[in-house]
Amino acid sequence: MTTYAMGTALTGPASRPFEAAPSGAWSTNMPARSQVPDEALRQQAAALLQHVYRWLEASVPVAPDVLTVVPMLVTAVQLYEAQEYPACLDQVQAAMAALRQARWTFPALPPL
Repeated sequence: MTTYAMGTALTGPASRPFEAAPSGAWSTNMPARSQVPDEALRQQAAALLQHVYRWLEASVPVAPDVLTVVPMLVTAVQLYEAQEYPACLDQVQAAMAALRQARWTFPALPPL
């Protein structure tokens, strides 16, 4: 057991995340990557999808042509729902690249 300030104590494997394995090599007591959902990627994908959605809401009245990225974003949402977060992020970033190019054509568009 490891005790920290304010009386917080950890017991079990979390109290010793690094320890020597029987072979003498160092190992971690952390769960394997496949056992832990990649929450950071999920949150990043969700945040980017929301950001682009809000940007489109503000931008369509200025330049309706930006709607050409909607099919790309529909695919990104489908990838998100399938929990394919890396592919979703790639798709959203491709849509954002197209929108950045549109900003050159329509300077009145807000920053992305």
